[in-house]
Amino acid sequence: MPIKAVFNEDHEATLVEYDERPLLPNEVRIQTEYASGKHGTTMHMMDGRNRQGLRWDDEKRIYLPSDEPDPDPVPDSKVGTSGVGVISEVGAAVRDWQVGDRVFGFMDVSETNIITVDRPADFIWPGFAEPSPWLIWELGDLDPLTALCFEPAYVAVNSVRDSNLRFGDAVAVVGLGAIGLLTVKVAALTGAEVIFAVDPIANRRELALDYGANHVIDPFAVDAALEIKTLTGGAGVDVAIEISGVGYAALVTAIRAARFGGTVCQAGAIIGNGAELWLGREFLTNSLKMVVPRGNGAMEFAPSDYPLWDQYRVYDAIVSMMKQDKLTVPGLINPLVSIEEFPETFELIKHSPSDVVKYGVRF
Repeated sequence: MPIKAVFNEDHEATLVEYDERPLLPNEVRIQTEYASGKHGTTMHMMDGRNRQGLRWDDEKRIYLPSDEPDPDPVPDSKVGTSGVGVISEVGAAVRDWQVGDRVFGFMDVSETNIITVDRPADFIWPGFAEPSPWLIWELGDLDPLTALCFEPAYVAVNSVRDSNLRFGDAVAVVGLGAIGLLTVKVAALTGAEVIFAVDPIANRRELALDYGANHVIDPFAVDAALEIKTLTGGAGVDVAIEISGVGYAALVTAIRAARFGGTVCQAGAIIGNGAELWLGREFLTNSLKMVVPRGNGAMEFAPSDYPLWDQYRVYDAIVSMMKQDKLTVPGLINPLVSIEEFPETFELIKHSPSDVVKYGVRF
């Protein structure tokens, strides 16, 4: 029987066997070659502090007090978000794909994946549960490890676009996980004059330089915001993108690094309360704007410039840029492990995150 990775009730990664179900007419079965997931998002979901004593009201879109235990969205759910593989079977109604086609798209960390090839009129991010709409593209000559990065690139692209980062602007990217590094690359492609990349982990700062950053800063060694102000002649950056996912200290850095009238983009997940956040200081005094990109927590909604752009156009543009060798991120998939090694790798993510940039699983 084939195997896949899941999270158990103790938030540990484990491998389980599963049965193959028959295909529906509009589905294809893919023999997975490579897969990956967003471990930062997963760890945020596992933390659960933001939801303690609360429930989300879908209709009002507000958190309300609740005495019910927090429903854990992680155990027995999908681990992966992207994958590469070969189509091994097609449904009776499938016409555009054939057995043997090498493809990539939304996939789980699973030996096989079933993909619905129809594009619904309104795209909603697949998330961690079924049923969901899925997308696949022909791999062609694209490097499989680059293809694994198409899904987190969505957040990077929307962070840059929703921030209105323009040619000639100065930008700071605070946090250099996989999405932060992709944001550095997208900012460089957008034509930013100067890019500051902030992260305490040395190998991530090195990758940021490779992807187009002009200056890299260790926030544990210096006051990163003050360093950015100094390097910009006291002005600061036009756009500061916080995408660390570690808490309010990074957001404070982004706020303090922005110039008068600048934009702060809160793209990373924030855990806990804002005891470190003083909005009455630089944020108020410098008349800053704050945006939250729809590629972050509101994936069920179209980008802010819809109908010019919808989710399909963003993903198709990312794939096109990758296939043109413009959106390349060599070294981002690290480590690359076997499916049998994945549980151990996930423990490494939890206890030694500096050793993992973005994991990949090979089959």
